[in-house]
Amino acid sequence: MNEVYHPEIVVLYCGRSLIKGEYLPEGTKKLSGCNARFVQMPCSSKIETGYLVKLIEEGIDGIVVVACPEESCQFLVGSLRAGGRIAHACALLDEVGMGVTRLGMFRRSINSTAVDIMAIAEERAQMVLPLGQNPMRKTR
Repeated sequence: MNEVYHPEIVVLYCGRSLIKGEYLPEGTKKLSGCNARFVQMPCSSKIETGYLVKLIEEGIDGIVVVACPEESCQFLVGSLRAGGRIAHACALLDEVGMGVTRLGMFRRSINSTAVDIMAIAEERAQMVLPLGQNPMRKTR
């Protein structure tokens, strides 16, 4: 049986990017064309290059970090720091031929809904789809 490929996407999002009172359940959710795991962070500055690379090593097909706009970051430069770390991780992915589109950052206003964040996951999945399944993914 020929199974359709649905990329596995991890969405790391700043808790301040959601409208106050809006809720996005943690864990994996089936979306249109992908399986997405949502992880809320206190700030996108908590992202570390090593963690992003480790997710790819573990077989995740794509990662998107949803951060506040630079001028809205509660920690002043958190979003800016995250951007630098993501750029470094992308350079590492490019160096080993994994494809830089497996990782990206999306700056979102602090008025996002859960539906907006899920749409970002679907968008990343469409970017990852041409790369195919992560070759580091273990067969399950």
